[in-house]
Amino acid sequence: MLRVGTIFVSIVVIIIRIEKNMLIYMKQLLFLSVLCVIFGWDAISSKDIRAEKVYTEIEVTDGGTVVGNVKYMGDLSVTTLNLYRDWELTEPSKTASEKLIVSKLNNGLKLAVVSIIDITAGKKRVIPTVHPIIDQQRNTFIPRVTAILAGTTIDILNGDEELHTIHTRTIKNQPFNFGTTYKQRIAKMFDYPEIIKLTCDIHKKTYAWIVVLDNPYFDTTDRNGYFEICDIPPGTYKFQVWHEDLGNLEKEVTIHPNEITTIEFVYS
Repeated sequence: MLRVGTIFVSIVVIIIRIEKNMLIYMKQLLFLSVLCVIFGWDAISSKDIRAEKVYTEIEVTDGGTVVGNVKYMGDLSVTTLNLYRDWELTEPSKTASEKLIVSKLNNGLKLAVVSIIDITAGKKRVIPTVHPIIDQQRNTFIPRVTAILAGTTIDILNGDEELHTIHTRTIKNQPFNFGTTYKQRIAKMFDYPEIIKLTCDIHKKTYAWIVVLDNPYFDTTDRNGYFEICDIPPGTYKFQVWHEDLGNLEKEVTIHPNEITTIEFVYS
């Protein structure tokens, strides 16, 4: 009787061990399956993105030019800046008006980025040898908006005699978060197209925008809202304007050989 009981206990122990091993095996199999799905989807997605973003460099001999203006025709009771003359802004005025800078001369909107978003072939992408600069002065990033071609390096400076941080939250590009001291310069390359917010963790209200684009057809509006994009191959393209506070506008434009085309975007 004792021998039968011992055999029974041994069988139960074996069964428990088998079930435990099977459970571990199933968990491992499930984990591997999930990894395969994730990496497989990532590979497919990356392939699709690359396929959509192919840009071929060609020699443009009969390109056209677009000269345009971006305007804000909304509520004029918001704080605006008279940018008719090159006078220096006081710090309170700059802080109060930094999001929406509208010229009283023509309602032109400053610091909007205009780009062609569906062009697949055009002039050579030239990475600037002199790096664009974003400086921190009086707890403010200058300039507030910087548009660059993917692959460009930006020098980020600290012009204040106090500690700052430069912190990015990105999806495609490598994020970073560094503390900087007076006159320190940090160079960072941005490889992939996306819109990046640059912040200071110490001064919470301080931020700037880095707009990384995948082709060289873009410009940032000046103080009166004007922009110019040159050497565009003849054809019909979709132009887009981006503004940090007002969002996006799009317009389809036909470019004719060796001609200047005038367009206008209006936020209302």
